[in-house]
Amino acid sequence: MEKTYTLTEAKAKFSELISRVHFGKERFTITRKGKAVAIVLPITKTPGEDQEGLIRAKGALKRFDTEVDELVETVYHSREHDTDRKVDL
Repeated sequence: MEKTYTLTEAKAKFSELISRVHFGKERFTITRKGKAVAIVLPITKTPGEDQEGLIRAKGALKRFDTEVDELVETVYHSREHDTDRKVDL
C-alpha cells in the first residue's frame, strides 16, 4: 500500500524519502491540507533513453522528404498562378 505524508512531514524527511524511492522503488503521496497534491515515484527510464527510438523514427520518415518537397512546390506553384485569392500586403 502506498504511504501518505503531509507536506510538512515530506519536507522534514525529504532526503530519506528520495532514497527510499530511488533505492527501494517505493512510491508515496504528499498531501496538503488533507488533499493529495503530488505522487513521488521512481523513474523507470532515464531521460534520453528513448532517443535511439526517435532517431530511428526520423530515419524512417526520410523517404517522404521528396514527396513533401514536391507537394510544397506544387502548392507554391498553384498559389503563384491563382488569381482568385486576394492577399492584403
